[in-house]
Amino acid sequence: MTSPQRAVTAADVRQWTTDARVPGQPTELSDTACILIAAGYLAPTARATVVRRIGQGLPMAVAPQGFSELRRVQRGILHAERKLSSTMVPGFVVPIIRSRLNGLTRRRDDAHRAVVTGKGVYPSGMRAIRRERRENVYFDIDEREQLFAGLLCTPVANLSTSGARWGGTDAFDKVAGVVDKVAGRASRRQVEHWADEVFGTAPTVQDSSRGAVFADGYETLLFVAGHYYQRIRTNPAWLSDHFEMQRVQVNLHAELAEIASDIVALRALRVDLDRARANGGFDKSFLTHINEREEALRPVWSELIDRVHALIEISATVESAAVELRLLNEFDRATTIDARIDHLLSRSGDRELSADHSRRLSQQVRSGEEQLRIYRDVLQGNIAQLGGAPLELPEKYQP
Repeated sequence: MTSPQRAVTAADVRQWTTDARVPGQPTELSDTACILIAAGYLAPTARATVVRRIGQGLPMAVAPQGFSELRRVQRGILHAERKLSSTMVPGFVVPIIRSRLNGLTRRRDDAHRAVVTGKGVYPSGMRAIRRERRENVYFDIDEREQLFAGLLCTPVANLSTSGARWGGTDAFDKVAGVVDKVAGRASRRQVEHWADEVFGTAPTVQDSSRGAVFADGYETLLFVAGHYYQRIRTNPAWLSDHFEMQRVQVNLHAELAEIASDIVALRALRVDLDRARANGGFDKSFLTHINEREEALRPVWSELIDRVHALIEISATVESAAVELRLLNEFDRATTIDARIDHLLSRSGDRELSADHSRRLSQQVRSGEEQLRIYRDVLQGNIAQLGGAPLELPEKYQP
């Protein structure tokens, strides 16, 4: 996924979503990318407010340990609650699970306070609130609550999928057996470490050759979109004066938020269709209707993959342009050296070497600038692909 030697195609992205796996071990998403993806769970007006705040550089709340860690905390809470509600958990294991649950819940509550009521982030005085309302950038309490709920679903690779999730009753048989053997002689730290592993709150060590694994294809596509968004936003070439026009032409914040919104909407529709098929599948005409509606959604998934791939192409273009930009910067630095050499040689009357060097340097600079113009043209085509993509799901697609 992060290898510069091979271009990523739309077919690659589709395969990643099919496998719910991306190659390598990409870094976790930035706070800004996480917030924009979580904005996909908001209503359109609230989502637009998030985009405007980020676009204008206004503060947005952050979790103390990051939003990826918040997702892991939420995952651990769900595991622990599920196990406590089971009648198969041995009684002597319950205090360990309950202690772990209380600790995780406190961490989630701390993140909730930081996101919803964090001091110094959102205005508290009436005058400041009215000013933000006039500027249409005020984010009210209910919208922050919804944003926090979306942040609990932040795409994270390699979440723990240990025995208690997948092993069913066998996992609890193993639990009882292990605890029987070690409870009498193991320290509390060892028992808690074992509980972390069984109930999904321990960090996992992954084989990088197998790639990063996600919960499903939808989460995979969300992560890929956020990953390449932040690669574009942190690229020095994208932030340079050479691509100032392109930065104005496309709002990457809005693009990521809208992609996230469509992915979330599509996943919700697929869940509802599966539920309807399970509940009413005995009726053939109803099942046929469900299958037709599901088939009508397939082009939506293809268009979402194309939109994410357009972000990938922009990232590849600006990363290539960054190489040329570094060369131009080196040429600029060489020019200052050349001026110093000119000054020194002028005192000895020897100007021929300096003139030749200047001509060669000018040719190299012109070559680099021409290459950057080519990259601007390519980037213009990449942005045109984004601009033509729909920002909302149509009621029905025609294949």
